[in-house]
Amino acid sequence: MMKNSYAIFFIFLNVFILLFLIILLKNILGREYYFSEILENQYCVTYNYLEATESFRESDGLEPISLATHATSDMLKTLENMPKMWNSPISVAIFVDEKTQKSLDYLQNLHNCDKEFQRKMTIHVAFRKSAFQKRCPPLLRPKNSETSCFEFLSHQKSYRDRIPSFFGLYPFGLMRNIARKGAKSDIHFVMDSDMIVSEGMDQKIKRIANQMLDGKLKNVILVRRFENVVGTEIPRNVKDLEESMRNNITFEFHHKYFFKGHKIPNLTFWRTQSQDNLPVSTWNEPYSNPDWEPQPILHRNSPLGPDYVPSRVKTMCSVIYKLCRAGYNFHVISHVFNVQEGIKLDNTVYGNAIAHHQYTYARDKVQERFTKEMDWKYPGTKEKCGHFVF
Repeated sequence: MMKNSYAIFFIFLNVFILLFLIILLKNILGREYYFSEILENQYCVTYNYLEATESFRESDGLEPISLATHATSDMLKTLENMPKMWNSPISVAIFVDEKTQKSLDYLQNLHNCDKEFQRKMTIHVAFRKSAFQKRCPPLLRPKNSETSCFEFLSHQKSYRDRIPSFFGLYPFGLMRNIARKGAKSDIHFVMDSDMIVSEGMDQKIKRIANQMLDGKLKNVILVRRFENVVGTEIPRNVKDLEESMRNNITFEFHHKYFFKGHKIPNLTFWRTQSQDNLPVSTWNEPYSNPDWEPQPILHRNSPLGPDYVPSRVKTMCSVIYKLCRAGYNFHVISHVFNVQEGIKLDNTVYGNAIAHHQYTYARDKVQERFTKEMDWKYPGTKEKCGHFVF
């Protein structure tokens, strides 16, 4: 009787172990593993979580222009629309936390079900590691979504609306660098994801960008940007832009808020050089001031911005200043531009709170580190570029 009891026990034990191994094997085989690296001892970064299927390398032999941008869960709708306005590779760094990690499932479904999104979009993921983590955990992604494309596309807005907005300290500089590092081509247009580019921009700038940004010449191309009254039509070509500006609908970017940081001189000259009967051209624009933060197109070999600059504390200004210190020349490009919806009059309460926090707890340490880095790497350009203050 005792022997029979032991036999039954071992049979049940073996069946349990077998079922456990089957479930474990099913989970392993049904998921893809993506290893993460630690940056600045604060962030875990996974490159190529979702990868574009097309290289966009054509018979003309020219390097395609990657749109390098960044986002949080708030920008999912914007990311959906991005492939419609950029017919070249797009590299997106998305920042998630515990509450917004479902945005990765959403993006995976979008990547599976939207062929244009799949062709162009490469998604990289960053998140803040916990206080006692020594290593970054791998990200697990199901090989096959449990949601069919028919179901997802039929209720896309509903799925998107279930994902909460991100709320926290967002590392702008780090995210721009991730997007650049993970880009699928060597020439990058670094842009905030809420901007709308002019028609055919990636193709119009392709030849001249290849000529000027070869990885050896120290050139940076600057793109003009504008802002539009909320609820009005956003201009996508120079003719419509001029009409919209005459009607006081479109203005130079942040013309009422920190214009010093965004102003590119000689708008009238840019308009004359951007007529349809003229070829796309560039001209030199001297470095303006240490608060300057225009949008750059640059080569992969150009310096990255400092990863360690706190959120909302001159993150883009420090990139442009670093390029100046590194001896780069700035050139404004004709014919192309981008536009943001909304006229900025002041910072938000949320933005002010974050800036105050970062200035209080992080600025001094960053100031010392950045100043030492610039003076050590580029000692001969301090007088030309001025003194940078966070």
